[in-house]
Amino acid sequence: MNLDEKMILLATAFLFLPYQIASVAVACILIQALCRHKLVDAIKNQTGAIFFYSFIVLEFIVSIFHSNWTGFGNTWLFVLIGLYGAYYRRSITKSTFEKMCDLIIILSVFAAIYGLYQFNQISLANGRTFLEFHIFNSPKRRITSTFMNANIYAMVIDFVCVMCMYRFVKNDNILCKIGYFIIALFNFFVLYLTGSRTALLPFALIFPIFLYCVRWKKLFITSIVFELGICALVFLKPTLIPRISDMSTFVSRIKIWKTAFMCISMYPFFGWGPQTYQKFYPLVHGHKAPHAHNIYIDSILSYGVVGTVVLLAYTFVLNKEIFTSHTRKENPALFGMMMCFIAIVLIYGLLDCTLNIVATGTLCFIILNSACMYLEK
Repeated sequence: MNLDEKMILLATAFLFLPYQIASVAVACILIQALCRHKLVDAIKNQTGAIFFYSFIVLEFIVSIFHSNWTGFGNTWLFVLIGLYGAYYRRSITKSTFEKMCDLIIILSVFAAIYGLYQFNQISLANGRTFLEFHIFNSPKRRITSTFMNANIYAMVIDFVCVMCMYRFVKNDNILCKIGYFIIALFNFFVLYLTGSRTALLPFALIFPIFLYCVRWKKLFITSIVFELGICALVFLKPTLIPRISDMSTFVSRIKIWKTAFMCISMYPFFGWGPQTYQKFYPLVHGHKAPHAHNIYIDSILSYGVVGTVVLLAYTFVLNKEIFTSHTRKENPALFGMMMCFIAIVLIYGLLDCTLNIVATGTLCFIILNSACMYLEK
């Protein structure tokens, strides 16, 4: 394993630390890559670089023009993730990728244990016991582990569960398979304790999608029947879903979306840059929130039609690479993992924006860029 591959694993480990530490660590890794003349060539060969960095330049300009300094800072996160993605593409190998997935899965166990500790502390502080498994509605009284909030941690768990499925398929050792299964169940249990209802929605699709991609037809059909059974059970007993009786957050989202559409109608072409909602809502006395709680609305709101089209152009080029590479043929499990990640983002995006942080943004970005390992040389 060369130095670049070790740096990839080191960066992966830092993603499980608070975002401030993770951001600085990834930046330092990029600086060492630049000093070793590895980064510039990586950017030149990065798929869709013209669209991705054009989008970043546009958002810098728009954010400065509207004095949106939160958005300006957020755009630097895009720079960080984009440059790391370029370095990742240049450095990743098939064996290192498997090690990286195992590292993420192992680190998720420590994150989950810390999450359980948080849950116990929150329960005791509010006159409850751990075994009551009472999940509070207040975001401040929900577990976050080492991440910014409960929903971001829940998305990380979604990603980890998909990785467990991937490694379950790829590893022939029966004890390892059992281990991946147990870790996935453990993470799902902690996911339930986060109280993130949105994070449960992707589970209706990721199992059938993954099993279809790896061509396990019998299990694919079984998973659909199982999913339908779960849906019927939830329909008969809605209280199985955490915080199901609390509709205040959905009502809040309706108010947020109304304010967002007001801003879109006023600034349709370029928006005000990332986190536009946070800057706009005080001007019209809208509902307080850091973003629009919907990636589709937030994209048009923050980036405008022009910025969104440029970003979609990059997305199209990246997806073209995924589908035209040999990934689907040579590693159908990786192709299935990519499709699951896309499904998670698209479903999660209906009610939240959770990619605007270094852990979730980087994890999603590097997995979707992993088809580079299966391109024609």
